[in-house]
Amino acid sequence: MSIRDEEVPSFEIGDIIYECEAGTNIETRITSKPIEDAGHDGKRRWSWSAVNTQNGEEIAYMLTEGLSHYGPRLYRQPQYGHFTVDGFDMPLYGAPRPSTTTSQ
Repeated sequence: MSIRDEEVPSFEIGDIIYECEAGTNIETRITSKPIEDAGHDGKRRWSWSAVNTQNGEEIAYMLTEGLSHYGPRLYRQPQYGHFTVDGFDMPLYGAPRPSTTTSQ
């Protein structure tokens, strides 16, 4: 289930959340508490920062009340995965890929 708009103000620094869309999971660690302001249309709007836990990229987020269906799509766990010969994998964007070697 996705994170609801009203949950965003309770984010704490260090919380792990996932942004998932188009088959991609991004694991993020929140680095600043959400700041609320009123957008030009009177809807509440939250802005906060996070970092991709896999590659250190900084991410600036903004979510407008009632418009979360436009994104970012936030979750408490990864949403996309696939079956592999070893089981089930839920890859994270930015994670090192396993090296593939071929023997002859």
